Amino acid sequence: MSALVDSANLDLASTPNQLPPAAPPRPAPAPPQQAIPTAQRARRIHGVQTDVLVQVYADRVLVIVTQLGRIGCMIQVTPPPSALPSLPPPPRPAAACSPSILASLPPPHPSTLLSPLFGVPPSPHLSSLHDLYAAQVGAIVFRRFAAAGDGGAAPERPVVLGIGLKRVEGVDDDEGGVTDGEKHTFEQVMEMVLECLGE
Repeated sequence: MSALVDSANLDLASTPNQLPPAAPPRPAPAPPQQAIPTAQRARRIHGVQTDVLVQVYADRVLVIVTQLGRIGCMIQVTPPPSALPSLPPPPRPAAACSPSILASLPPPHPSTLLSPLFGVPPSPHLSSLHDLYAAQVGAIVFRRFAAAGDGGAAPERPVVLGIGLKRVEGVDDDEGGVTDGEKHTFEQVMEMVLECLGE
């Protein structure tokens, strides 16, 4: 075997100014895959760092809302079947009304399906808040992609919400309802989601 290698090297050495045959050209590398469209916003709401991240995939939209630096639960929001009539858009608030963003949010469809994927909220109160956030984020995303009619995917794609909300001190699970602070946080988070979606 070494004799064959030696004779091949000898042949190369005996032909000056001639290079060994070049390897066949390789095909050009494929262009990199398009990055996943991503937007994020961060704010301090009532002194708590709050982050929102939105990533638009071909089959789903991922929305992360966290005040903890991590998520505690993931919920899939599945739109109602397209055969069901959609709710009419809410009326535009009059100029004299408060400039609350809540009045301009689309109402969640009552047939929207919320499916916990993993994680359990630490209290019934937070469980209700998670469902409220999931239904509203879903309504915003469904409206955005139904109106756009683009993006290469059906507007009926589900939304996966990863959520980690800081528990508000002094809120009793037996009281029910939403505090003013929670309402303000909800309003700010929905505004951040709208900004991430370019609305």
